Amino acid sequence: MVKAMRILVSVNNKEGIVDFLKRISGSSPEIFASDGTAAFLASNGIKCRPVSDLTGSGSILGGRVKTLHPAIYAGLLSTRDEKSDSELKRFGYGNFDMVVSNLYPFGEVAESGALNSMVENIDIGGVSLTRAAAKNWTFVTILTSPEDYQKVADEIVANGSVTPETRKELALKAFAVTAAYDALIYTSLYRKLYSTEPDHLFMNYSDRIRLRYGENPDQKGYMYRQPGRVGIPNAKQLHGKELSYNNILDASTALETLQEFEEATAVILKHNTPCGVSSAESIEKAFIVAYNADSESAYGSIVALNREVDEGTAREVAGHFVEVILAPSFSEESLVVLKKRKNLRVLEVNLERDNSLRYRSIPGGMLVQSPMITAIERLEKTGDFEATDRQLKDMVFAWKVAAHCRSNAIVLASDLTTLGIGAGQTSRIESLRIAVGRAGRKVNESVMASDGFLPFSDSVKLAAESGISAIIQPGGSIRDEEVIAECNRLSIPMYFTGRRVFLH
Repeated sequence: MVKAMRILVSVNNKEGIVDFLKRISGSSPEIFASDGTAAFLASNGIKCRPVSDLTGSGSILGGRVKTLHPAIYAGLLSTRDEKSDSELKRFGYGNFDMVVSNLYPFGEVAESGALNSMVENIDIGGVSLTRAAAKNWTFVTILTSPEDYQKVADEIVANGSVTPETRKELALKAFAVTAAYDALIYTSLYRKLYSTEPDHLFMNYSDRIRLRYGENPDQKGYMYRQPGRVGIPNAKQLHGKELSYNNILDASTALETLQEFEEATAVILKHNTPCGVSSAESIEKAFIVAYNADSESAYGSIVALNREVDEGTAREVAGHFVEVILAPSFSEESLVVLKKRKNLRVLEVNLERDNSLRYRSIPGGMLVQSPMITAIERLEKTGDFEATDRQLKDMVFAWKVAAHCRSNAIVLASDLTTLGIGAGQTSRIESLRIAVGRAGRKVNESVMASDGFLPFSDSVKLAAESGISAIIQPGGSIRDEEVIAECNRLSIPMYFTGRRVFLH
């Protein structure tokens, strides 16, 4: 015979709760509920009793106190031994076998920024119920999410009880819920009250995925996901083998580069730095031109496209060795083509930017900064020579790409296509030499973008000798006048962005 269960229900999110309780009704549960939940359950045909039947008091202080009473917590925290049973019997209390509890929507309210609403949506009773039930998982099942109702109902219907392993899993999930909730409250209130980042850093990432390894085979690797729609962790994989640690890093950089452009654009990326970028009238042409910008480096690359992938584009991509292709959507015909490449990872991504803080762990600490701003507020002509409209468009294009290359970065471009990229060097002129070498004969009449100021005029001399026709850079060097003078001597237009875009 199935043992009758004693259940306490106090939920803000009432999704699925009626169906869940009806499904386990065969176990003849005795259900107690907080005032609002009890009224909701009763209106939906669920027989339950208010917790005031146990506490002898209804909710007080405008609902701030409902379940905070020994009659509730003794039944949650009892260790079910002779001593505990004796104590509960003396006070007339009973044990609880299950708690269904989810919390006030503090996060949703915090987005409005109204302090009073934020404070009133700090859940006290729900958190206390959840922690107490989770602490006593040996005897009590704690449900904090509607997504777990089916699994628990299946076990109760099949076995008359919840397995110890499931109780343990649910308890750990409950502790994660309360930890994230407390961190959200602290962080949101601190920002509201002091208009700055808090003294203590708490991060909430979930859905751990164990990767095959980290950057190298002898390193363990994991990926965690933040709630939301943005970024590679929230992409939908449509095909291919599992993503590696390096695939994820590279795909993320490719996506951030792609987000700079409104025009149909293709980004080809290798080892966390773009090697070919092009904007064109169609996504197929953009891919072809971007790939050929540096086909040698593009072998085994990440391909990022900001338009739906059609069959023609898919055939072009499938003709090369590509590790990952990402785009906002794929036609059915394109997927037929791409899925013929067994190991090619196909990712459907949201192109929306992530404007949250950026974190970088270092031994013994964490560095935190706001996202890099690449937009040029005012383009300043510095010397005697003015760029053509075409040169200006190419310079802004090259600037956007340079912002996503490792410093020191130099990008050469023409016709909205990169020709040569030099990045990750300790010397800026060495980056220029690399970029010129990658561009080869195409360098003539190209434009040059630098992610940081030109510290000496030697870069201008090399640019002129190589056939570069215009320069865009942040400015701000103590030798700016010397560099401007050299541009004037060599008849090269140079523009300052007033903004540095280093990427270390």
